[in-house]
Amino acid sequence: MSARSRRINAPKPRSGRRMISRSAEETQKIGFQIARQLRVPSVVLLCGALGTGKTTLARGIALGMGVEDGSLISSPSFTLINIYAGRCRIFHVDLYRLESERDIRSTGLDEFLGLNGVTIVEWGERLPAWPDDAVVVDLEDAGGDTRIIEISKCERKTR
Repeated sequence: MSARSRRINAPKPRSGRRMISRSAEETQKIGFQIARQLRVPSVVLLCGALGTGKTTLARGIALGMGVEDGSLISSPSFTLINIYAGRCRIFHVDLYRLESERDIRSTGLDEFLGLNGVTIVEWGERLPAWPDDAVVVDLEDAGGDTRIIEISKCERKTR
């Protein structure tokens, strides 16, 4: 089951792009390409099952936004938020371990989401409200190292 089908009352995505990645390197390059099209401020919601390449894609986005050392980009599963310096501030958020809307709000996400820099949210489908024009990236495991990556924009603010 894809991440999109798990969402309840998900914002209707605008038509987007569907890409195939056959390696972690290709997934990172797709992230780099996404970054080149982002305006500041922007929000990127990464949606998909465990192990589909969300952190790899986030690394590519961060590199595309000017972070010099990609090895610094890691999943913030335990810290919840990592902040990197590139052409702007990059907030890398992971909602995997958060169960409720209250847990998510306790992170302070409202203080920067869509307001400052670029915010990349792993497990974006768990976010209770989506900013207008957030970039939504659905990642799906297609077997082996192959991933189906669908990139779209959402049209409304709340889910």
